Amino acid sequence: MNDSELWKKIMDETLLPKWADADEIAELAYFLTLVNKSMTARDILVGNGEDAKANFIW
Repeated sequence: MNDSELWKKIMDETLLPKWADADEIAELAYFLTLVNKSMTARDILVGNGEDAKANFIW
């Protein structure tokens, strides 16, 4: 993200002010495909809480 003003607006809307990194996504994929034994038919958004607030910026 090259626009620092937009970046700040986005980070202000997230509960955890950061992007998920590749390791975090990989850990979730590992859990969902190998560890998880009961969750089915779910949509999972990895957004660090961005969807928890009402103002979707980008």
